[in-house]
Amino acid sequence: MTTPLKLYWSSTRKDNFTTATAEGEQAAVAAGYRFSRVEGYVHPNPQPLTVPLKLYWSPARGDNFVTATLQGEQAAIAAGYTFVRAEGYVYPAPQPNTVPLKLYWSAARTDNFTTATAQGEQDAIAAGYTFVRVEGYVYPS
Repeated sequence: MTTPLKLYWSSTRKDNFTTATAEGEQAAVAAGYRFSRVEGYVHPNPQPLTVPLKLYWSPARGDNFVTATLQGEQAAIAAGYTFVRAEGYVYPAPQPNTVPLKLYWSAARTDNFTTATAQGEQDAIAAGYTFVRVEGYVYPS
């Protein structure tokens, strides 16, 4: 069983917010974010070979950030982000029928953007984001 990993966008904050939980969706809508698309599918609960996709928040930057890597966690903590919750579970290595969940960063917007779609990558590059790393592997949307 999987659940959609949904992308929300705030034009006010210039912030992308990726979530797979009801709490995340409620928080996004309450903060004025609008649904953009499903980026992929994650497991809602731990499965063999999966790791948590963790949501971090920076009030100073007004930025939400999901990561499933040690490098991502270390970068989030070093930049003053705080852990909020696990948004789901992803694979740390490619599995059959999965696609990479890629992290992009915009210094101009101080925004982390995690995407698993070609459209997301195109949007990130067009807006001046730079590729950082693969955060894990998810099922395609």
